Amino acid sequence: MADPVWSSRARADHRAGHFTLYRSFTMSASDAAAPLRVAVASKGDDQINVHFGHADAFLIYDLDAQGVQLVEARQVEHYCQGGHGDEDKREVIVRALADCAACFVARIGDGPKARLAEAGIEGVGDYPYGAIEPSLRAWFLQRQTV
Repeated sequence: MADPVWSSRARADHRAGHFTLYRSFTMSASDAAAPLRVAVASKGDDQINVHFGHADAFLIYDLDAQGVQLVEARQVEHYCQGGHGDEDKREVIVRALADCAACFVARIGDGPKARLAEAGIEGVGDYPYGAIEPSLRAWFLQRQTV
């Protein structure tokens, strides 16, 4: 794995104690062609470990042939209210992720997954509790071979 790559924003956030995930790694040039932006529901411990409806923030990553880069964290208000969801809050989350091709979560219900799909965002629950970067890379590489 390559040495950590730090943007000035990531460095400032890290110094302020906001995040611990700022590594990136390099893929070969043949791995992919088009960059993709994805969201990850995580508690910040390098795992995809938050249910979509319980997420208070999403880590935003860019994926391309050069690798995986953490871009930012987007704060949201979780919408799950003990068995049912607040539809207005869900719509705010969908708008916050509008520039993302996919949203990685530990779990996601059928309703939220369908709503994300309507917005052109793939709800990905295939990597629950997996390490973020290897999971994103595996998903990205799989998309390139399809």
